[in-house]
Amino acid sequence: MRVLAVAPCFDTASEYSFRWWERLREAIKDKVELQELLRDMAVRSAFEANVETFKPDAIVFYDHGSDDCLCAQDGQDCVLDSKNIDKVAGKIIFTMACLSARKLGAQAYARGCVYVGYVETFTFTTQDEQLFCTAANSGFIAYVNGEKDWAKVKAVMVEAFNKAMEQATDPWTKMWLQWDRDALRVYAPGADTPGTRCPFRMLAIKILGPKLGWKISRRHALGWIFYLVGFGIALHDFAHSVWELKGTALSLEGGYIGFALCFIGFVFLVSDYVKWLKRS
Repeated sequence: MRVLAVAPCFDTASEYSFRWWERLREAIKDKVELQELLRDMAVRSAFEANVETFKPDAIVFYDHGSDDCLCAQDGQDCVLDSKNIDKVAGKIIFTMACLSARKLGAQAYARGCVYVGYVETFTFTTQDEQLFCTAANSGFIAYVNGEKDWAKVKAVMVEAFNKAMEQATDPWTKMWLQWDRDALRVYAPGADTPGTRCPFRMLAIKILGPKLGWKISRRHALGWIFYLVGFGIALHDFAHSVWELKGTALSLEGGYIGFALCFIGFVFLVSDYVKWLKRS
């Protein structure tokens, strides 16, 4: 398995997360083919170039993030966001980034990715940073060691957080371990599914189920809606014209045959697209 690791280091928090990546690297380095983008190399251009040339199966990112961004070195840019998310379609993305599972994780999941991240800020105490590190790293270590069921990978992480809480003596450490555990999301078949407020996405999920509903792009959905609305308007106007000429809208006309053929063709195209989504 090819793993592309990205680890900026430019402030106190990322100094800790960089250390956590180094510990994770030691745990997996003999079991994967590894490419690292560390410190000043953790920038968008290098990331995109390595995705293209190294062709990783998995991307590991430590540390800073936001709703729709995995932050690059110095925090002024993103290595991954909604603008280049298509470049990582179908890959495993394992992050320790704050908040990124809210939007970016959902976008990645819609493109066939497995996404491990957090919907809240990832918070830790410096005196017990080893406990947070062990829990955060446990999922990817389990995956590299052969656990391919993502629901079980999440269970491993939850258990690691629970064990860390039992070991902790500081009340703040216990509280933040529980906070991080509850913010954890594993967007993958059989594990977690992103939430959405988009009515079209909710409709697609309700009709096709979460696996297919999340794969349909907004452009496809809007294209179908525009087509059907335009089809309905054109059919209405044609039927009204027929009624004005013949006193009834129900008349055998070539235009109706044309509308019927257009609709049948639309159904065929949608059916083939859904079948393709199931295979992809």
